[in-house]
Amino acid sequence: MRVLHPRRMNMPQNIYQALWIFIIYAFLGWCSEVAFAAVNKGKFVNRGFLNGPVCPIYGVGMLIVVLCLWNLRDRPLLLFLGSALLTTALEFVTGFVLERFFHDKWWDYSDMPFNIKGYVCLKFTILWGLAASFIIGAIHRFIYMLIEKTPFVLGVILLAVFSAAFIADFTVTLTALVKLPKKLKAMAEAERALRAVSDKIGENISDTTIAAKEKGEALAEENKPRLEELKAEYEKKKKELSAMLERNFVQRRIFKAFPNLGSPSIFAASTAAFTIGII
Repeated sequence: MRVLHPRRMNMPQNIYQALWIFIIYAFLGWCSEVAFAAVNKGKFVNRGFLNGPVCPIYGVGMLIVVLCLWNLRDRPLLLFLGSALLTTALEFVTGFVLERFFHDKWWDYSDMPFNIKGYVCLKFTILWGLAASFIIGAIHRFIYMLIEKTPFVLGVILLAVFSAAFIADFTVTLTALVKLPKKLKAMAEAERALRAVSDKIGENISDTTIAAKEKGEALAEENKPRLEELKAEYEKKKKELSAMLERNFVQRRIFKAFPNLGSPSIFAASTAAFTIGII
């Protein structure tokens, strides 16, 4: 019988254990997100990236923390600092990659103090550090014991079922989301063009003197056809997005779970069109 070094106990020793740790913490992370949303919004919101009850970023984050920091479990300050650093780095990278792909933020901490490009902020860095430290200190050994006590054959069967469901869910979600960037980008460009014309008119109108005001009004009249054209184009794209969301459950759920995805004005304008479908 293999005897583990005490400092390696409760750390994954193979792919089987690593996958179980990922799945369990992905599920627990989803539960915490649902509870957090329920407290803040007073209703259920599936806050996960996927349709199923998992948040992969939590599974990845805790697997990294366990692998890298388990040996610091008896040094609380170092454990907290390491947990805060690793989880914040993961959140930053995830937010950065999602924005590069979708051309918009899925979450935005820009209005919070000590944030970095809106991807991470001090408040949540501290919360992630405390949460991960608590899990390592008080919960993980029981999770690991549960994994070890589960009969191996049963564990493999359950893992195969959960993994197949996860892969299928990920494939369906990714397929649906791949269609979103172009729609969001087109609507954002239409909105920017509309705003540019409006700002140009407004700047001229507000230039203090009567002459500037008259000039601005003349400019407004001159640009009226273009402004109406841009408005029509924007409304058309808004309707296209709303129709697409009506047809696609995954995209409706993503917009509900991540309301920062897409321009705030775009999302606000589109909400009325598919409220029935997402509430």
